[in-house]
Amino acid sequence: MILLNRLKTYEYITALVASFPLMGLKGGVYVVILWSVYSLYIAISMKSYKLTNNDIKNVAVLSVLYLAYIVSYFFADDKREVGKLLERALPFLLFPLFMIMNKQFITKQALILSLKVFVASCILLSLYVWGVIFYKGIDNVFSEDNYYNPVIRNIFNDVSGIHLPYLGMLFVFASLILLYNMLVNRKANGYLKRLLQLVGIVFLLFSVATFMARMALFIFFIVAVFFCLKQMKTLKQLAIAGIVGLIIIGSVLMLPSSQRRIKEGLATEYVLPHAGQPSEQVNFRFGVYHCVQQVLKEHWLTGVGVDNVQKKLNECYSVYTYRASDDYININYNSHNQYFDIMLKYGIFGLIIFLISLFWGVKNKYIVYQGFIIVIFIALLTENIFSRQVGVLFFTFFNTLFFVTKEQKTLNKI
Repeated sequence: MILLNRLKTYEYITALVASFPLMGLKGGVYVVILWSVYSLYIAISMKSYKLTNNDIKNVAVLSVLYLAYIVSYFFADDKREVGKLLERALPFLLFPLFMIMNKQFITKQALILSLKVFVASCILLSLYVWGVIFYKGIDNVFSEDNYYNPVIRNIFNDVSGIHLPYLGMLFVFASLILLYNMLVNRKANGYLKRLLQLVGIVFLLFSVATFMARMALFIFFIVAVFFCLKQMKTLKQLAIAGIVGLIIIGSVLMLPSSQRRIKEGLATEYVLPHAGQPSEQVNFRFGVYHCVQQVLKEHWLTGVGVDNVQKKLNECYSVYTYRASDDYININYNSHNQYFDIMLKYGIFGLIIFLISLFWGVKNKYIVYQGFIIVIFIALLTENIFSRQVGVLFFTFFNTLFFVTKEQKTLNKI
């Protein structure tokens, strides 16, 4: 009985980690510390700390980015900068090490419970943000919202404490979990449960559309199509899903925030930032990617080192004559692409090794895991996801959790 309670507690603490969207940055860190300490306790008390050669290989591959940071520390001139990176990226080592060490106690039930907790946390967080919006007066908020004063985006960002592209990624993955469950268990689930799941999906997507995380919405569409193709067997089912998808897309595009972002995108010119441009006409990403290209032209093979990436980019940015509060002098713009970031740090071979690590569990039969990898793969194209704690936590926790439970052949009842 004591042993059962000990392992059940481990399952609950593991699922508690999945509540990080609602817990906030500090809360999420404390929960990871709690989980790590309890994982060590389980490893010692259950004598599961002995790793096989295959276990060591899996830990090394899943933690390869962190191991690379450790090596870089000893060669870096700016050790303080690399030290901050090591602190932020610590989950890259903690989750693979402890989950693989205790893999016999990381059950399918722990995974399912974690997914449920994650979905609930995202919905509760979104409800809380909307509560703040209604408290401020929804009519006033929407009427005051514009390019120079993006009230809605600011509220979602400030209340959640999560950078909006990341928040969109979290909400979209939560909605995809609900969608997958609807597709897999459409006969077993009652009408009420399916209705609640549909409401949850629409609510999360509406929130994402409101603060207009465009890439997140694109990711949802891609993975939703993937899920439908995997689970729907008839043309009729696919046609119905397609019609529903078009209705959702049309509804999103009709939102005022969507209309404004579309107009901004169409008005943006693909020219390098220069003097005389108003902020809304500056294509910041184009300026960033131009400098990334310039740096990689000379350092594509070996990279410039972890502590030199931002310095090299800033040197390139310095030639831009655009001046404002959001210019390239006042703000350190990163590469806005995780693949570029890794290549800037370690060169082409570093990127190849990272891609091997990313797709290490690709043979996993969980369709949800495959969908998760698609989410991450696309998200990394436009953001340095691992430059923020929430991105590191989201990827390392679920990636390792899915990987460790891969022996299970089904994943239903989410």
